[in-house]
Amino acid sequence: MMLAAPIDATVGVYKMIMSEILISSLSEEKDLHVRDPHHVNYDFNRLRERNTMHESLLKMFDLKGKCAIVTGVSRGLGVNFAAGLVKAGCDLVISARSFQQLSEVADDLRQYGSRVLPIKADVCRRVDVENMVKQTLNEYGKIDILVNNAGIASVVEAEHMTDKQWERVMDTNVKGVFLCAQCVGRQMLTQGSGKIINIASMYGISASSYVPQLSYVASKSAVLGLTRELAVEWGPKGLHVVALAPGFFRSEQTIWAFEQNRDLGEKLLAKVPMGRMGKLEELESSIVYLASPASNYMNGQALILDGGFLSW
Repeated sequence: MMLAAPIDATVGVYKMIMSEILISSLSEEKDLHVRDPHHVNYDFNRLRERNTMHESLLKMFDLKGKCAIVTGVSRGLGVNFAAGLVKAGCDLVISARSFQQLSEVADDLRQYGSRVLPIKADVCRRVDVENMVKQTLNEYGKIDILVNNAGIASVVEAEHMTDKQWERVMDTNVKGVFLCAQCVGRQMLTQGSGKIINIASMYGISASSYVPQLSYVASKSAVLGLTRELAVEWGPKGLHVVALAPGFFRSEQTIWAFEQNRDLGEKLLAKVPMGRMGKLEELESSIVYLASPASNYMNGQALILDGGFLSW
């Protein structure tokens, strides 16, 4: 009577046989490829290489041949958004109100090999935004990506806030985002494609902690609503409209809280489960994800990058 081999042993022998067959076939046919439904060639010889990301996945994050506009790039997180895009191969138009600072940033970004065109523009002024779009089209002929980053904050108690303080923040953070999205969106609609990334904040979802900034919180909440509505209106026409909601990252706007006021910084970080600020390279990789084909099924939603702050 023949006894059945243990299941584990049988599976082990099967794997060994199949492995030998695969290696043998690879040795005999050096150019063996398998065509997948998405027209990507897989070379089995490359499967032998360990710890190497396959080119089919790398291609999902590749921005070569793309053109992006990034606003608010004279300083702060806008510089990091721009850096992430050029590192992924994207050509850029960067804008801000200070052309001198903008030019210096452009010079730094060109080290990565992409074209970078600085344009002075105030996003609160329609004529400036329309001119920015016109110059971009003259230079590149298209607009694939918009990073709606320009924004400001005002730290003041609600009961003491003046009309001017309220309007200044709302004009930049809401009206400016709308104007850029509208003017760039019109071009994208003629193209039938495009990605608009609105920079919101975790404070668009939660109240500010320990720092009174009513106008900033209200404006970032509005950005999230604007993002959802534009995605619903323009999604069927080929556009993606998403948001990025960062938490605490080191910038000129946060140094005063985390480095010049240690007690406040410790209180704020105590609300972050990871116990630290975000790293700038984490910001760069996130913007590349949102701008690239890797996020093509995302629309109308916000990517929250807060170290767990909103999980409480």
